[in-house]
Amino acid sequence: MTDAELLKQFQLLIQGMAGMENRLKAEIKKEIKESETRTRVFVENTVTKRIDALFDGYKLTHEKQWELERQNERMQEQIADLQARMAALENRIA
Repeated sequence: MTDAELLKQFQLLIQGMAGMENRLKAEIKKEIKESETRTRVFVENTVTKRIDALFDGYKLTHEKQWELERQNERMQEQIADLQARMAALENRIA
């Protein structure tokens, strides 16, 4: 085999390796894209639902807290009113 033939064989070999490298890169890109899609679907289906549920629970707890605070304020007003009425009745009796 002459040097020219060897050079041509090496060039063909290098071209073949470059083609394999390009195919591997394309496959890796495809796998990464598929992995990204699976991750996005997982986040949308699992994590987002959990976050929504947690937010709903927080909102419900917050609303209940406000309701209890308003009820507490009304009861304090009633107690103050009853104390005033009781003081007025005690003043009449005494």
